[in-house]
Amino acid sequence: MKQRTSERFATLWAEQDLAVRTADLELHGTLRPPPSLEDVALALRVASLPKLTQPANDAPPELALGATIGEGGMGVVRAARQLALGREVAVKSLRPGQATPDAIRKLLHEALITGSLEHPDIIPVYALGQNEEGAPMLVMKRVEGTAWSTVLSDPHHPLLRDDPREPLVWHLEVLMRVCHAMAYAHGKGILHRDLKPENVMVGRFGEVYVLDWGIAVALFDDRSGALPLARNANVVAGTPSSMAPEMVEGDGLRLSARSDVFLLGALLHQIVTGAPRFLGDTVYQMLFAAFQCEPFAYADDVPDELQRILAQAMARDPDARYATPAELRFALATFLQHRQSMRLLAAARERRRDFDEGLALAQTLRAMAEPPLAELEDAETAVAAVFAEGRLALREALRSWPENVAAQAELQSLLEPFIVWQLQQGDVKAAAQHVAELPQANPALQQRLDEEKRAADLRAQKLAKLESDFDPRIGARTRSFLALVLGVIWSVLPLTVDYLSKSGKMQQTHGGHVASTGIFAAFMIFAAVWARESLFRSKLNRSVIGSGIVAVIGTFISRCFAWYFGLPFVATVCFDLVIVAVVVAMMAATQWRRLFLPAMVYVVGAVIAAVQPFWAMEAVAIANIVAMSLVAFAWRPAEYDEYALVMTAAMPVPEMLARGKAHFRPAGKPR
Repeated sequence: MKQRTSERFATLWAEQDLAVRTADLELHGTLRPPPSLEDVALALRVASLPKLTQPANDAPPELALGATIGEGGMGVVRAARQLALGREVAVKSLRPGQATPDAIRKLLHEALITGSLEHPDIIPVYALGQNEEGAPMLVMKRVEGTAWSTVLSDPHHPLLRDDPREPLVWHLEVLMRVCHAMAYAHGKGILHRDLKPENVMVGRFGEVYVLDWGIAVALFDDRSGALPLARNANVVAGTPSSMAPEMVEGDGLRLSARSDVFLLGALLHQIVTGAPRFLGDTVYQMLFAAFQCEPFAYADDVPDELQRILAQAMARDPDARYATPAELRFALATFLQHRQSMRLLAAARERRRDFDEGLALAQTLRAMAEPPLAELEDAETAVAAVFAEGRLALREALRSWPENVAAQAELQSLLEPFIVWQLQQGDVKAAAQHVAELPQANPALQQRLDEEKRAADLRAQKLAKLESDFDPRIGARTRSFLALVLGVIWSVLPLTVDYLSKSGKMQQTHGGHVASTGIFAAFMIFAAVWARESLFRSKLNRSVIGSGIVAVIGTFISRCFAWYFGLPFVATVCFDLVIVAVVVAMMAATQWRRLFLPAMVYVVGAVIAAVQPFWAMEAVAIANIVAMSLVAFAWRPAEYDEYALVMTAAMPVPEMLARGKAHFRPAGKPR
């Protein structure tokens, strides 16, 4: 196969007379086609051009020529001022003694092509004329810049050094501008055929200009005869180190926009590798390499996506290439977008090690029987911070490139252990949010989350029930009112009995004492029925009713024993006060610590009754009215903060006492 390819190329080399045509050609120079009949006719048009200089005094009627700003093998570019418009321009003409038909043809050819292309990335042509010797003069926009080849060969070039973009990004964006210019030229039916870094100028402010349209051809016949047609370009032309295979074959019928796409791919190749697409020690070797166009093996550090772009842009078969420069430009723009995504992925992967280590440390500390709280808090904070950084980078990576499979996998592997960690901490809501972010569903994790949700819902229901059961705001007004009523009854009744007894109108008996407990019981039943909607709504209120029942039963039993043993009435009164004091104290220990004061009032009343038997009933009355007023005040409707709703009744007494003022305090009071 290789032998046949070599034979075919040798035949082509001979038929195209390439040995003679490339004898003086530099390795990376442009191989130009020989003059054709169309070119001769084109050169004859120079005679009809207006004179831009005068033989007498060499003073241009329209231009004020200045210093030379550039020279080539046959041409020279001079600064000038276009007097009519007062603007700086550049004038390209032939060097003295170099006005050969070939040079004239080339300059006129370039003028006609660039003059027909009005694009920001193609230097505008202002005028075309001839000098006193009859050679063409091309008046163009004056631009200042550097050949792209110079920047490519110097990684520290000022254009790169003074730009915040990475060199690769900078060069790719220049290439995308060239693609844009070529898409425009192809739309006008013009094929460049000689795209290479030397033919692209880059300005200080980001300007990009495609130069040297000397061997361009027309894709379509506009019948003007201004440009040679691509279908008639049956000779090898272009730069050997970057030619498309069909260009080497010299078959004009195969030339198309895809031929320029190949040259754009060769520019991309030079950006990536720093060398032309086809290398060789001789023009023959480079042309043969271009004729073969074997696949190129790129280094491992060249991204796979960029390698695919290169392979498609420089495919040997034109039909396998991008159809237009616009398609190649889009592929490059997509690569840059994907590249940013991959950079974010790399940043996330760098933080992943810190995340794994921090999570392992936090889990180890939390598993301890008595973890060091400060160290645990620092570890958990660090885990959350690193996770947030990695998650943000990965989300940005996927926003830039949603199909980034590697970023999706990395986000999956970052989220899953963190979700497990959140579930271990009981943060079900945050875990659910992160489960929704998983790129791929995790059935096992979803099942665990659902179970934790159900458990959390059950805990929330239980907590709501407990809050309702022990909410001091429920029935507060009723409790306070009943306490005041009870205080009044328990004050008036003893005073009445004492008055009747001391006045001789009534005699106190143990039976009457026992029977009076029925009055208390009846009041309790009446109060429970009257206020059943509020008193039975919460466990706290039910415990109040229960405490009242205990107090009634306790006094009943106490009075029965006093009757049985024949104890004095004073002893019965003291026992009653002590029993009520104990009941109120238990309520204080389990529910309202403010009730300790009423309990002490009852104890003081019992002591006074024991010491001053004559005033025993008065002591009972005063103790009842004072104590129950204090109870009513403790039970009054008040604004309790949320922390006041802690269920202290469900806590052991020592724990409740340790919390003390933290519970059931009115809002607005400091802790």
